[in-house]
Amino acid sequence: MKRLIAAVTLLLPVLSAPALSGTAHAGTATGGTAVGVHNAYTQQAAPYLVDVLDKRPGMVEIDVWTNFFFSRDFQVGHDPGNANNCARATTYAELRTGARNQNLAGCLRNVRLWHDRNPDHPPVVLKVEFKNGFDDRGGFGPDEFDRVVADNLGAGNVFGPARLIGAHPTLDAAARAGAWPSRAALTGKFVILVEVGTFEAQNPFDNYDTDLEYADRLIAARNAGVLSSALAFPAINGASQADPRVGDRGGARAPWFVAFDGSASAYASYPGDSYLGGHYLVVMTDAHSVAPAIDARNPSVADAQARVRLLAGKGATIVSSDWLDPAIVGYAV
Repeated sequence: MKRLIAAVTLLLPVLSAPALSGTAHAGTATGGTAVGVHNAYTQQAAPYLVDVLDKRPGMVEIDVWTNFFFSRDFQVGHDPGNANNCARATTYAELRTGARNQNLAGCLRNVRLWHDRNPDHPPVVLKVEFKNGFDDRGGFGPDEFDRVVADNLGAGNVFGPARLIGAHPTLDAAARAGAWPSRAALTGKFVILVEVGTFEAQNPFDNYDTDLEYADRLIAARNAGVLSSALAFPAINGASQADPRVGDRGGARAPWFVAFDGSASAYASYPGDSYLGGHYLVVMTDAHSVAPAIDARNPSVADAQARVRLLAGKGATIVSSDWLDPAIVGYAV
């Protein structure tokens, strides 16, 4: 069930992956670190989403608003409504010609068309920030989100919780046992993260955050024997030196959180060389801000690649910024 939501709001986000290269880092979940593009869905980032995907990023971020009042769909934009670089397209050729400002289903179809043209692409993390959260009572809960993903991206193209867990009792047990595949083994796959967005985090009427709701979805699906229908991993948003799986994110939910997202500067300051032992999928954002700061959009290739290597040593699976140079975005160690 979903909580009371302020009567005037909505939400949504996504992700992608880089070329395999460099030396594997044992301190990361998949044995490697890739570069992600922050707010890859915006027209400021690129004219069309396919332009970002063609740079072979390790992650593509999409912001999603749940519009349960008017259009009644999942919309993609920084603010409520569809404002993005996703094209109305049913063929690959239309990815750079179709009308933009599509909903989540349309954006996922763009990703699917690109995937079908590039089936051997490196793994892509699709980071979806749900700006205003789910609304399961209104028919826009985690299960409906999974259906949109299955219908438009294709469940078979997604490495989801059921594929990680295998014979283990929980996702945490699987992660600690080293069940994450290597980046090479994830070739052609998407890994989807869902997390609480900025509006939801500040909404006093909403105390059932996106990650909590999706963790409960995983528990219920596992108990019902249909875990394969759940296609995303809930990510805890906000860097924490101690294990953040406490309070509402502790107890029975704790073993279902194996993805974390937060400030690269914070993670870089923590002692040790691998966050929480390197068992988990960790997204380190605003990588350019780590001291000494480098340019957020156009750093030198050498500076950006050095930053990726630094954060790989801290256990990053994905290093994220607004970088768009293919020599940076397609870099992986």
